[in-house]
Amino acid sequence: MAKSLREELRLAILDRLAKKTDPLEGFYCDDQTREAILAVLVAGRHLLLEGPPGTGKTTLARIISSLLPPMDTVADCRYNCYPAEPICPDCRGKKSHKKVQVPGSKRFVRIQGSPEMMPEDLMGDLDPVMAMRLGIQDPRAFTPGKIQKAHRKILFIDELNRVPQRTQNTLVQVLEEGITTIAGFDLTSQVDTLVVATENPEEFAGVERVSETLSDRFEEIRIGYPSFEDEVTIIRRYGKKIDSVVVPDDMLYRSVAIANAARAMPEEIERLPSVRTTLSIYEQAQSLARLHNAKQVKAEHIEKAARRVLQGRLVVSAESRYYDKQDLLIEKVIEQAKKK
Repeated sequence: MAKSLREELRLAILDRLAKKTDPLEGFYCDDQTREAILAVLVAGRHLLLEGPPGTGKTTLARIISSLLPPMDTVADCRYNCYPAEPICPDCRGKKSHKKVQVPGSKRFVRIQGSPEMMPEDLMGDLDPVMAMRLGIQDPRAFTPGKIQKAHRKILFIDELNRVPQRTQNTLVQVLEEGITTIAGFDLTSQVDTLVVATENPEEFAGVERVSETLSDRFEEIRIGYPSFEDEVTIIRRYGKKIDSVVVPDDMLYRSVAIANAARAMPEEIERLPSVRTTLSIYEQAQSLARLHNAKQVKAEHIEKAARRVLQGRLVVSAESRYYDKQDLLIEKVIEQAKKK
């Protein structure tokens, strides 16, 4: 009998820890947050990551998926049946099952939350063509949704609190019992999954509360902005290099300092810049250097890139004295960064 996904994940994490390697290598946070995340995963609990955009939540979900070993599944099975025990409507009645192997990094299903998401988007719906051919009550006429497709995979739900509560509540049975029940089809489907979900802070537009019934099934962990040193490491690791343009360390530090200076002004800035802002400054500064045939990035390139990037990303607070003077606020941010 195949191990459950949670058991596979738990063993993979403990194996890496025993070998003195970081199971979450590539995700940057403080030690306390890292320990909390690992404790939730080893316990086999669903994980809800709360924090602003651009703090690595999606990266973390993919890293968690990559910890899993390859899995054997029935070829072309829409429910990812275990070959030795195929139980879904697609596999029932078949005498033989072709086996395929899915790498751990592909054991990942992503759902992007939005206010327009309906329960059918998660739970699946009737295929009218198959219904005409097989009959409306035949389970094979049902097209599984992403929840069923997440059987034996990590189910990542980005921005869960942008999903209407009616749709949120379709997840409760999956999180509580590990199954889905589709009324009208007499179809009960096993869903062996672990859900990693994210939510934006409540002050962001277009969000609503995750229902208490659903949130009680998650362990919530707050993800904040990385430290200065971690952000430098992130930019070095994930930032694009433009041709052969050199970025001196002091210019890399300047791009990080600008984002940090803006984050230090929450009374002036309603939406603080994410790590993506720093990445954009870093990459556009290289582009500017290349356009001017410069071999390396200079302060003028960083500052010009920062003005352009911040202009499109900063949301000035309505109570700020700079509300109608965004350009002056950006200049203040750049000046403050020089003092870092």
